[in-house]
Amino acid sequence: MSRKLELTFSWARKEWRRFWTDRRAALMGLAVPIVLASAFGIIFHRTPQHNTKLPVVVVLEESGPFSRQVADDLLASTRLEAQELPRDEAEALVARRRAVAIVLPRGLEQLQHWQPDSPGERPVLVLLHHPGASTEMQWAEGVVTETVMQRLAREAFGADANALAPPFGVQASAVTPHPQAQFNSYTHSFCGMTIQYLLLWGMESGLLLLRERQRPVWLRLRAAAVPLSCILTGQVIATAAVAILQIVTTFTFGYLVFGVKIEGSLVGFALLAVTAGSLAAATGLTVAALGGTEERARSVSILLILTLAMLGGLWVPGFLLPGWVRDIGWLLPTTWAMHGLESVTWQRASLMEVLPSIGVVFGFASLLLVLATVRLGQAERTGQRGFVQGAMR
Repeated sequence: MSRKLELTFSWARKEWRRFWTDRRAALMGLAVPIVLASAFGIIFHRTPQHNTKLPVVVVLEESGPFSRQVADDLLASTRLEAQELPRDEAEALVARRRAVAIVLPRGLEQLQHWQPDSPGERPVLVLLHHPGASTEMQWAEGVVTETVMQRLAREAFGADANALAPPFGVQASAVTPHPQAQFNSYTHSFCGMTIQYLLLWGMESGLLLLRERQRPVWLRLRAAAVPLSCILTGQVIATAAVAILQIVTTFTFGYLVFGVKIEGSLVGFALLAVTAGSLAAATGLTVAALGGTEERARSVSILLILTLAMLGGLWVPGFLLPGWVRDIGWLLPTTWAMHGLESVTWQRASLMEVLPSIGVVFGFASLLLVLATVRLGQAERTGQRGFVQGAMR
């Protein structure tokens, strides 16, 4: 038993040293998820005082007093980043998805005499939008409807328009198990980019093992009766150790620079780091077991990992994804890993609350490790039989 442990840790030390052989490449590998996480966090970060405004262009086709007042109200809206342009310039901006155009048509002046039961045709306000900007169009529709109705109230009631204000207020309150929890875009991006890198590192580790099996040193090791279980266990230990180092490095940088904190269970975070490292190692063995050639394995692995990252909500928060994507995501280890890391960071979850995520990620890692070990064992036995038969000839 002690002999097997010695062989296992010897292989693990060898793989650890190989990771640090090219120190510049190793440091760059540790820096990549930090750079990506910082970029994603900066892009999606919103402070409580930050008021997102919709870029719109107001097109005034008839310069009457009522239309002018509506246009001025839109230009002054605190929810819009509005400017007034001719229609041709507005359409050019819309085509480049730079804004939504609100066209105030001819005939809008007749609305100043509008009554709820008045007959006749009503003017049609036109909203010009890019095909991919349907959400922005709905936002603009809501704002322009409110603006026109407020202007009508002022025209009809004059100074008493304030009397039409809603007789109630609106207060938004997030409902979570921990009332003090607040979403942090930096925390989300550091969690997501860390998990994605762990999978990519696992892939790289698997490709190195796949390459190792094609070299003479592998045949010498197998000829020396070094158990395959020792090699694979050592590979798992080394890969998981680098993965855990990446987690510590990334979150330390996030804490020092962007205030990313582990506000939940520290034990839960540590267990998640170990299980996520195990998932990275399991990914590596799976790549080595099923990859075939190194080039084919790399291409397929990158595609699968990026798909898992996208469906698992590693790039953008899950609520921005379609419902069917969120449903599929719960079948993937990336979703559970992401859910667990977010739970012990900004969601302030306890150890008991994060245990399901830990268990599911560990289950996926264990399943992949078993499948990869069985497959590699079969491949080794097949290779040894072929070697013996060739030697006998």
